[in-house]
Amino acid sequence: MFQNSKLPAYAHVYTRFSMNLNQPLDFAAKLATCVVLWEIPRALSSAMVRKTYGATTREEEKRFVAAAPAYVMSTLHALVVATAGLKIGYITVMLPNANDRYYLHAKTAFKLADLKFIERWNWAFCGYMFGDLLHVLKEYPRLGKMDMVVHHACFIACSLLAGHSQTMMLPFSWLLLGEYSTPILCARWLIQQLTYELKSDVVVRWARACGYTGDAVSSVTNAGKQLEFGCSVGFMIVFFLVRIVAYTGGFASMLAAWRGGVLDPIPKSVTNTLFVLVACGAGLNYYWFSIMVRKALRGPPKPKKDE
Repeated sequence: MFQNSKLPAYAHVYTRFSMNLNQPLDFAAKLATCVVLWEIPRALSSAMVRKTYGATTREEEKRFVAAAPAYVMSTLHALVVATAGLKIGYITVMLPNANDRYYLHAKTAFKLADLKFIERWNWAFCGYMFGDLLHVLKEYPRLGKMDMVVHHACFIACSLLAGHSQTMMLPFSWLLLGEYSTPILCARWLIQQLTYELKSDVVVRWARACGYTGDAVSSVTNAGKQLEFGCSVGFMIVFFLVRIVAYTGGFASMLAAWRGGVLDPIPKSVTNTLFVLVACGAGLNYYWFSIMVRKALRGPPKPKKDE
């Protein structure tokens, strides 16, 4: 429990990691720090890509080298924050009652150390999403189109609202959990680039290593199409588990908590806005998943002898 603190029915417990929007200078400094912390490995990954790939002469190569660091960072960020989401989910689910999972209160069993852990990762998540949104807008539409902009904006708003009010700890965990689908999406992008833009023989070696034979590995394009389809199916499965099942289940638990009066102590401006944003996120998830299903139903591509 929080030691030496007398909390009212609904209260803030500000720590040095708190996301306090009432202190704009402190907030801006923390956000800028988190953005910069993510920009450092992004710059390092950019240098590694340039060194690994070597000299670029063709325009396709230049575009690949310019875009690759964003996908490296997406993978790194996703694995790190999704794993943090697992721990946050465990912390909150193990608390004795629903009130503990959604907000701080007078008799909370929430530990201060756990609150600080959540706040640190909320900053890490928000800092990455904000910085990445700036990159998406700067490079628009190369790194993502309007659906990606909406996705980032919604989750940044959710992060700010929950972080400032110190509420919605459990929803934050399944929001982070959804990032586990991102690395497979990044792997598919890499396969597409190597296949269609760079025409690299490495995709043939990868396809053979995965067990493809015959016409499926007769050319870079055929091998790439097989790998891309397999990657898409894997992405669809993981996406379904973390962004459909887990996200929808989490959203349903929020609705149940709201209908049961658990969320009543939280300011309506926070709960209502978060419900709208989470619903928008769910809509995007279902939209993306419907596209995946339609593509999967077409079946694997048939190799072409003339490619």
